[in-house]
Amino acid sequence: MSSLRFLKALPDLCRVMMRDRDRMRFLRNSLVGITLAFLVGGAGVTAFRQNYRIGLDFTSIRCMPERIYWVKLGAPKVVRRGDIIAFVAPSGLMLPKFDGKMIAKQVAGLPGDVVTVKNDRAYVNGKLIGDLILNRKLGRGPGDFDRIEVVPPGKIFVIGTLPRSYDGRYWGFLDQRSLIGTVTPII
Repeated sequence: MSSLRFLKALPDLCRVMMRDRDRMRFLRNSLVGITLAFLVGGAGVTAFRQNYRIGLDFTSIRCMPERIYWVKLGAPKVVRRGDIIAFVAPSGLMLPKFDGKMIAKQVAGLPGDVVTVKNDRAYVNGKLIGDLILNRKLGRGPGDFDRIEVVPPGKIFVIGTLPRSYDGRYWGFLDQRSLIGTVTPII
């Protein structure tokens, strides 16, 4: 294609690309992910690899929609509602298959917040967080997780952003000393 024909076709191409924003977002995020993976795996970047990781989640049932994450290692100095954090699951907090594994969850409640689970729906300070849909799978009945609690000092309430997430709605609070980093979803 000549340069002139390309320039004439460019407006139509841009319109098509704008209609398909999801495909463009996927392409952009894929390129970012590939670049980051290359940097992390490259030689001569030892300090870089010590402070950052690429998190991959290719399991069929996930707690968050993305499959590739950028993990900045180091306990965050400040934790805010909405942050996505990484932690290593302490033994006994979640199910045994998660013990010792790096997990990413979103912070939904901070110390002093009121967590209410009523009629299999979770709320933080009166705001709906999500339904509890894993009761039967966990061998529990309707309302078995109902409670009203205040997030204690040094703890946080974390959730996954997908409905089938096994998170604080079921097992309670996470000790902030368990945090090992912050997470940025890529794709």
